[in-house]
Amino acid sequence: MCALFGRVLVVLLLLAVVFGCAPKKVRIYESTSGIRGDIIQTSASFIGKPYRNGAKGPDAFDCSGFVYYVFRQSRIALPVSAAGILKMGYQISRDGIQPGDLVFFKISKELHVGIMLNGREFIHASKSRGVAVDDVDSSYWQKNLLSFRAVL
Repeated sequence: MCALFGRVLVVLLLLAVVFGCAPKKVRIYESTSGIRGDIIQTSASFIGKPYRNGAKGPDAFDCSGFVYYVFRQSRIALPVSAAGILKMGYQISRDGIQPGDLVFFKISKELHVGIMLNGREFIHASKSRGVAVDDVDSSYWQKNLLSFRAVL
């Protein structure tokens, strides 16, 4: 009886490890092709990569390093700092957002930048979670929202 219980416990633990560590499924975003589609696909491929201050990828990123690296993969040159990126392109309204546009936040006097995936979700290098997807309408992000910019 004890041996059977031990085997069942081992099988259950293995199942928990296998299914608990399964890769996170990335939601399918608005059908996007061309350069915008490339930006979205590239950015999504880094979900889960760790945050490291000053890192420009591909093994770790800070927020501006992530945007810099993703756009560079599509041969689009952007500055490496969030302040520099904020000066690029042009400001757009919330209604004009397209996948691949940028979103900026002001958090404790520091700039933070991410890439819009659709009209609501963005991907960014989070200090606490690494590269992750968040909702711009969540209370935390909404209260720190600065602007949206198009660089494509």
